[in-house]
Amino acid sequence: MSVGQALLLAFIAGFAYFSRRFMGDLFLERAIVLGPVTGLILGDLPTGLIVGASLELIFIGAADIGGSVPPNLAIGSIIGTALAIDSGLDPGQALLIAVPAALLGSFGELLAKAVSSVFVTGAERYADRGSTRGITAMLHLGNLVHFLCIAVPTYLGLVLGNDVVRGLADSIRGPVGDGLAVAGAVLPALGFALLMNTLVTTSLLPFFFIGFLLAAYTGFGVLGVALLGAMVAALWISHKGGIRLVRSDSDDETGALVSKRDQRRLFWRSFAVQSAFSFDRMQAIGFTWGMMPLLKRIYPERQDLSAALKRHLTFFNTHPWLPGPIYALVADLETRHATKPAKPKTDKEVNGAAVADGIGASDVSVQTIQGVKGSLMGPLAGVGDSAFHGTLRPIFSGIGASLGMQANLLAPLIFLVPVNIVHVVVRWLTLKAGFRLGSRLFERIDQSALRRLMEGASITGLMGVGALVGTWLVVNVPLSYIEGKATIKLQEMLDHIMPKLVPLLITLLVFWLVRRGANAVLILIGLAVGGFALGALGVLGVPSS
Repeated sequence: MSVGQALLLAFIAGFAYFSRRFMGDLFLERAIVLGPVTGLILGDLPTGLIVGASLELIFIGAADIGGSVPPNLAIGSIIGTALAIDSGLDPGQALLIAVPAALLGSFGELLAKAVSSVFVTGAERYADRGSTRGITAMLHLGNLVHFLCIAVPTYLGLVLGNDVVRGLADSIRGPVGDGLAVAGAVLPALGFALLMNTLVTTSLLPFFFIGFLLAAYTGFGVLGVALLGAMVAALWISHKGGIRLVRSDSDDETGALVSKRDQRRLFWRSFAVQSAFSFDRMQAIGFTWGMMPLLKRIYPERQDLSAALKRHLTFFNTHPWLPGPIYALVADLETRHATKPAKPKTDKEVNGAAVADGIGASDVSVQTIQGVKGSLMGPLAGVGDSAFHGTLRPIFSGIGASLGMQANLLAPLIFLVPVNIVHVVVRWLTLKAGFRLGSRLFERIDQSALRRLMEGASITGLMGVGALVGTWLVVNVPLSYIEGKATIKLQEMLDHIMPKLVPLLITLLVFWLVRRGANAVLILIGLAVGGFALGALGVLGVPSS
């Protein structure tokens, strides 16, 4: 690997993580994307596809929710794939490099989020002066720190780790190689268990076993089971009453005071809501940056603009795909708050001063604006995390990974394209709905229909996870014994009981540990160590391809 290739890969790792901050969380940093990109740059696309898919399966349930810091897939994917290609490791062995790199890479993200607190404080000082340019500079500097905290460790890992991995590759022989192969093979059980934990309820758990049995007994494949799951989910939702989310019991709509031009600006700037993400304020500076063009227009006086900027630099956090309704309602309320109507002369004029939604301009206080933000960000985050991070993304991650394990070139596109079509459409429609329906938006959402929709998504997801376990968790028991003149193979006995029984039991054991609150990193270490030991002893094995 040349220095130029290492620099290019480090830049790609930093940019993929940067895209989460400034480009709306497009999932460019997922292993199913970066593994193939690394393989393409280093001239071994098939290995890149397989390693990326394998790592995606391990961390399929990992998501950056709130202030959590999951393993950094940008660093893990690129370092693991690049060093595996450069040292001639097979995909299973590559995971033993990629996983520790991803875990260590989380410290880069921790550092970036900690340092970004300095830039939010700096933005507050600029807000005191009403300087939107200063706030913009703080936002971009914060994003630069996030970029560097991923790009620099990636470059160092690629340069310094090369000789170490080459030495490791030369030493992998016999039981050591068998142990590493099994350790890499069992690690995806953690990803499947974490995903099950986000989707499963007692009533829906059977759908996981349906997906597993279809894959194990029929070879239906992950894509086929996922499509069947979508059909089953559609029938389930229809039987329960359909999914008309917004009730039509009222035709009243809000006459938005915000111009179409300002609405489009809010849409495009909403992609940057996670910019300069910090532990203490989270999305505060990103949300404020999105509001700045509107605030500058409606508050021409520096004192008023300064007050507006400072009130939005307080804590804010919601799902990065769903800031639209909050932007819409806050923009509408800020516009009303900025309006200074002349004092009415009669009681009749006072009573007629109300505007859309029954709120007059003089009725909108700073407390009202902050109350809207505080009351909506939590529910929207919950809906987005479960619908998109917990269901949509893992479903397409699994489908893409299943294709990637076969070195199919379509794997990253099958993941990225549909997920981001949904992303952009949802972002736009929820923003427009916020402006059209105003404060009545959440009153008119049919909660039972929303619950049915989530159940249907969970059914599809659980069947897909079951198919992943039955297809890609490839561990067997190579032990045998002699009875009389016959050689009895334990794996054949287990196959007569149920195909893929060992992968199922491993996944259920990990799921049980996750449900009991065991630390995911400790489970990961336990799987790696236990898999290595059992593989080296010959108790577990990986089928030869």
